[in-house]
Amino acid sequence: MNAQDLENLTIAGLAAEIKNRSISPVEVTRLFLERIERINPILNAYVTVNADIALTEAKRAETEISQGRYRGPLHGIPFSIKDNIATKGIRTTAGSKILHDWKPDFDATVVAKLKEAGAIILGKTNLHEWALGGTTINPFYGTTRNPWDVNRIAGGSSGGSGAAVAASLSLGSIGTDSAQSVRNPGSMCGIIGLKPTYGRISQYGTVPGTGAYSCNHTGVMTKNVEDAAIVLQAVAGHDPRDPLSADKPVANYRDSLGHDFKHMRVGILHGYFEKDMAEEVKAKFSRAVAVLKRLGMETEDVTIPHMDLIPAVKVCTSRVENSSAHARNLRTRPHDYSKQTLYAYLSALLVPASAYLMAQRVRRIICEEFRELLTRVQILALPTVPFTVPTIEECNAGWLNIDGKKIRRQDERGGADSLCAIPFNVTGLPAMSIPCGFAEAGTPIGMQLATGPFQEELILRVAHAYEQATEWHQRNPKISVEQR
Repeated sequence: MNAQDLENLTIAGLAAEIKNRSISPVEVTRLFLERIERINPILNAYVTVNADIALTEAKRAETEISQGRYRGPLHGIPFSIKDNIATKGIRTTAGSKILHDWKPDFDATVVAKLKEAGAIILGKTNLHEWALGGTTINPFYGTTRNPWDVNRIAGGSSGGSGAAVAASLSLGSIGTDSAQSVRNPGSMCGIIGLKPTYGRISQYGTVPGTGAYSCNHTGVMTKNVEDAAIVLQAVAGHDPRDPLSADKPVANYRDSLGHDFKHMRVGILHGYFEKDMAEEVKAKFSRAVAVLKRLGMETEDVTIPHMDLIPAVKVCTSRVENSSAHARNLRTRPHDYSKQTLYAYLSALLVPASAYLMAQRVRRIICEEFRELLTRVQILALPTVPFTVPTIEECNAGWLNIDGKKIRRQDERGGADSLCAIPFNVTGLPAMSIPCGFAEAGTPIGMQLATGPFQEELILRVAHAYEQATEWHQRNPKISVEQR
C-alpha cells in the first residue's frame, strides 16, 4: 500500500485487510500521518496531531491482532476527533482562545468507546470558535479549506472533521451537531454526516458551551454509509454519566443494510427553507428523489403546520442555552472571544425567560406534528444545505450570491446554511446527509434523510440503497501540494 491508495480506502475495506494481517495498523498509521504532514498545511483540517500517541496505540493494536485478539472492524482504523470533545492528555481547545492549552485528564465517552474498539486517534480537528457557526473560519486556529476547492469553506462547525475524512486524512471522525454541524460539512465535503437521535450517543465529555444542550448531538462522519453503520454500532448506547443519554436498545446497524423496503413512503419535506434555495441544489435533489422512486419507494410532498416557526424556536433556544454556559467567562474574560462570538452571546443574555419558555412550548407542538407526519411516511427527504458551497471571501463578507441574488448569511433566522438542518435539532430526530451530486463549480451537494426516533437503521438502509445506485461516493477530491 502507498499513500495514493489511502484515497480509496474505507473502514470496511481496510478492516478486512487488517483482520487477515495483509497490512498492519502501524503501517496504516504511518501512511496517514505522512499524508497529514503533506496535506494538512493546505487544508488546516487538524489543529493538533498526536503522532507519537497514535503510533504507540497502533503498535499495541498490531500486537493484539498478531496474538489473535482482534477486537472488530475498528481495530487499527485511523480516526480524528472534533476539538470540542475531550481527549485524555491531548489538547482540546473547542476552537477557543480560552481553552488554548487545556489537556483533559479524561476521555469523552465516545472517544473511550472508539479506543475500546481499537481505533487509532490521529488528532483533533478544527472547528468554528466554540462551535458557534457554519464556516470553520476560526480567528485563533485559522480557516479550514474545502478539499474540493481550497478557496471555499468546508462547512461547520465540524469543518475540520469533514475535510479530514474527505481528503483521506482519517477514515472516520466524530463531530457534534447543534444546528447543522455534522450534516453541513458532510454535504459540503461530499461525505456522510450522521446526526443520530438525541441521546443515542453520549455527550459526556463534550465541552460545555459548544452547543445548545437540548439540541446538541454527537455525530458520525465517514466516507460511505456502511462505514457510518460500523462506527455508530461502536459508539451508540446508554451512558450513566450523561443524564440525557437514552437507555434504548442498539440495533445491528450494519446488518440492516440491504434489507427490502418495498412500499416505503418517503415524504419530500417543504417549508420556509426553499425561499433562498439555489436552482442547482433543487435540480440535484430532484434527481436524487427520482432515484429513490426507481428503487421502489413511493413519494409525496409533505409539510407541517408550524414549519415556519422552527427557526425562531431554534434561535431562541440555542442562544439562551449557549450563553448560559459562558456566563463566567463573559464576565471575566470577554476579550478572549472574537467580537462576533462575544456579541452573539451577549445578545442572548437579553432574551427574556418568557420567550425561552414560549419557544419550548412551541417546540413541543412541532415535535408532535413531526410525530404525526411520521405515521404517514417512514422517511423524510430534503436538501442538506440550500445553496452550493460558498467561497471563503463570500463568508468573510457576510453575503452569499444565490442565482444572482445577494442574501445575508446570518439573519434573524440564524445561519442560512442551517435552515434545512434545524428541524431535526429542534425535534431530536435522526438525520443524515449523503452526497447526491456536484455543482458546476465542482463542489458536492447533499441530500438529507430523516426518520422517527431511534430508527437510525432505517435511514442507513435507504441511504445505502441510494448510494449503491449512484456513484457520487466513489469520487475523491484532487489535492496538490502546489495549492498551499
